[in-house]
Amino acid sequence: MTTPDAHALEAAERWTSSQIKNWSPQWRTNLAEWLEPNLALVGDSEWGGQIRDMVQLPVQDPLAWANRRVELPNGHWAVAGIRFRGRDIEKPFVDIIATSLPPEPLGFAALGDVLPSFDAFSPLCMRVNLPDPEQRLRALTGSGMDVGQATPDLLIVARPVAEMREQPLADRYDDVTLVACAPEEAAERVAAIYEALKPSRPQLGQWAVPADAESLEDAAEEGLLFEIRVGGTSAGIVAAERDDSYGFTGFCMQEIALNSAHRGQRVGIAALQRLTRQVPANTNDVLWGHIHPDNAPSLRNARDSGRQVVTAHVWVTPTGYRGMPTT
Repeated sequence: MTTPDAHALEAAERWTSSQIKNWSPQWRTNLAEWLEPNLALVGDSEWGGQIRDMVQLPVQDPLAWANRRVELPNGHWAVAGIRFRGRDIEKPFVDIIATSLPPEPLGFAALGDVLPSFDAFSPLCMRVNLPDPEQRLRALTGSGMDVGQATPDLLIVARPVAEMREQPLADRYDDVTLVACAPEEAAERVAAIYEALKPSRPQLGQWAVPADAESLEDAAEEGLLFEIRVGGTSAGIVAAERDDSYGFTGFCMQEIALNSAHRGQRVGIAALQRLTRQVPANTNDVLWGHIHPDNAPSLRNARDSGRQVVTAHVWVTPTGYRGMPTT
């Protein structure tokens, strides 16, 4: 029998977006490098013990905390691990890292057999990375099978940088400039923008967390942390950093936040177009980011700048489980 790692890498190919495969001839290598850290933690009792000691729940076996390979009754398997949404011990879920089951209704129906292996943690649901989610979620809804509930948590939107640079320039492009700034200054601006948004977008805290100075350090070191200016007036913050994930290489959006006076004026699109001309992209690199499906303004901005939904983190809640709370 081949090793779990070899099985996982082969199986993960079936859970990789067709767009990702089309964008890079090196997607298999990229996918293997992205999966490797999680696969290396399968059966790692030392790492499991460290997580146990930090979380402080009455589950003593360190292997229960480590990533593990779960054999399923139908002969399939899944590599999975226990996680906690937002590090909240009241929100445990099982992260499906890889599985031999297909990303189809039949596979979703069988994935529920993973959860009993984590009963000690009372998981609320599972999370999968679903490729081409708009199409596949429609298929689940119309399948007639007992797949429980499948609800997207975060959409991954992406597009090759080279293709984004070919998009028609936004009508505000010439009005917008990007000026390098320091992480501390940027974090203060972002926090103020999020705070001002709370009254009009009460669910914002469930969609996104303002980037702090520490999380913006890498973007600053890579020269990809900017103040957005419109006609010399400060309009917000935009940041990205090198992050190769999901089978592609490229840059992850760390933040884009506009103050109220400049929202709804296509300034964000112009800022993203400016950013694509700042990232030191190699051939086939993409610009990508996570967006909550209910965050309509950010999703519209991403799509208008040329990015596409390629995969999604999806909560899968089999019948009999409580599911992840929305708040």
